[in-house]
Amino acid sequence: MMMTFNQLREGGFIVCLPQHPKNIDNGVINRLRGILKCYRGNIVIHAHDALCWLKSQKESIVDDNGDIVTGLDCDIDRKLVIAGDINLYFALKDEGMLCNDNVFVETCNITVGNWQKQLKQSGYEE
Repeated sequence: MMMTFNQLREGGFIVCLPQHPKNIDNGVINRLRGILKCYRGNIVIHAHDALCWLKSQKESIVDDNGDIVTGLDCDIDRKLVIAGDINLYFALKDEGMLCNDNVFVETCNITVGNWQKQLKQSGYEE
């Protein structure tokens, strides 16, 4: 599923982030902010279903209010986690561009990636 960030928000979805992200880099964020000032193409941020994230990753996540997300949250099906593109997310947020019509959020299934990772760890390769 792919939609603009505005459509995501209007649809009642909540953006969540890892509680202790490991890959935030201020240098990368500043570089991306510079690039975004003149970039006019479409931008895609990848997000994951929060419940799948909690089941497959051993990392806690927080919602837009800073509250820890659990599998028992009544709106867990409306929560999405941005993890891999977190520097781009913060650069867009800093530039006030998250709500632009060319910023899209694509939801990805992370269980496939974990299945492939588990196969490689157990010695089986594709």
